Amino acid sequence: MTTQENRNLDAMPTWITTVLWIGVSIVVISFLALIGVLAYYFAGVTPAIWLFWLALLAFPTGFLLLLVSLVGNILVRRKRQLA
Repeated sequence: MTTQENRNLDAMPTWITTVLWIGVSIVVISFLALIGVLAYYFAGVTPAIWLFWLALLAFPTGFLLLLVSLVGNILVRRKRQLA
């Protein structure tokens, strides 16, 4: 009789979870910055340049990190299923 190892194939490695949460927080912060820029424009005031750049550059960075976590999770699951 052979003993099988009880592995949870749904558990994500720590690095994937970390990258995922960093990406989500960056996207949320960027969305809030975008709301701030729109509020400044509707108020007729020029928004702060750092707020504009945060809204402009953080979205792609956050989504890139989300994509990295997705691809990493796919590769880890595939490797676990083949093992």
